[in-house]
Amino acid sequence: MTTVAAAVRQRLVRIPEWVRFPVFAWLAARALIQGLGWIVVAVAGVPEHARPGPFGTFFNWDSGYFACILEAGYFGPACADGTTIERVAFFPGYPLLARGLGWLFGLGTVPLGDSGAAAGTFALWLVPALCSLGAGILVYRIAEHWHGTTVARRAVIFFLAGPYALFLVVSYSEALYLLGATAAWWCCLRRRYLLTAAFGMIATATRVSGLFLVPALIALYLVDVRRNPGSFRPHRLIMVAASGLGAALYLGWLWWRTGSLTVWFDAQRDGWNRITQWPWQTLRQQLIHVIAEPLPDWRVQSVLELIFAIGLCLAVILLLRRRDWPAALLAGLTALSLMTSNTYLSLARNTLTVFPLFILLASLTVSRPRVFRFWPIMIIGLLILIYNTIQFALGNWAD
Repeated sequence: MTTVAAAVRQRLVRIPEWVRFPVFAWLAARALIQGLGWIVVAVAGVPEHARPGPFGTFFNWDSGYFACILEAGYFGPACADGTTIERVAFFPGYPLLARGLGWLFGLGTVPLGDSGAAAGTFALWLVPALCSLGAGILVYRIAEHWHGTTVARRAVIFFLAGPYALFLVVSYSEALYLLGATAAWWCCLRRRYLLTAAFGMIATATRVSGLFLVPALIALYLVDVRRNPGSFRPHRLIMVAASGLGAALYLGWLWWRTGSLTVWFDAQRDGWNRITQWPWQTLRQQLIHVIAEPLPDWRVQSVLELIFAIGLCLAVILLLRRRDWPAALLAGLTALSLMTSNTYLSLARNTLTVFPLFILLASLTVSRPRVFRFWPIMIIGLLILIYNTIQFALGNWAD
């Protein structure tokens, strides 16, 4: 046994640190989240909208809309999980990829019959599983590039086991978006601009927040040009900017399909009651939710949304002070969008997509003078993660 253990250790040592550490962190985080979800369902029963089986444990809320798009398309028959106008608000990257995988796993049965539905459920679970691992590795690489190994390790832990890391496990689109966004960021750092465009298109075809990624990538390229005078090439800038084509293609398809340039915005307004207003109006409404929300789980999330909104604003200020213009632009545009909507709903969850925040937080735990302590932050994050996981597995609002 000792010989076998030594051989295993030797093989593990040969695996690069930037692969080995994120994989271990990913396995530990997924074991915690998935295992806790299975325990909750075993004790409390399957919630109303979840699907049976181990891959349907966290199939709730937006998961139903993605499944509806996968099985019926955007303009197919109405699904139990949402009308057509509500579906249009979701970008196609995640359900399109899951549909392709579901077709393979279901041997061509998607979207027909129970076997097709089971294959689709598995595909919707598998995509976040694989993409979150890839995103974790890339967060490590980006953090290591700027700050070294210690910050990289801590950034990965904050990312994979933070308060809203649950949404890297559930059947949502965050993990695929983050794989595209972190890969585009890393490729831009490495001056692989064609790959930057390709991965950026994946991100922008997956979530509307990808539109904030595009100017951040352009800023990342221009910062590199400033550090290396004479390296500017117009075609490289065009390739970086082309990362926005994912969103442009979807919005263009909607225009062609419906004849309306505003159909996506109509979906936000009519399907989800999302409108733009002044930030102080949104803040006032959020404070009302914090004070008067009658449902306990909704009130807790309202408080967390407010705390994370404050934290996001402080992070933008810190990034600006550090002159980290690309990260500040990504975080700032995200904050501006979320805080000028008519509600803070999902604001805390959306901070997960601003991956430079985890690198910033990790760097603050090793700064001199030290701003934050690693262990208290990790423990607080884990406690919120456990709470959110239980709430989501119960079918309650976890954001």
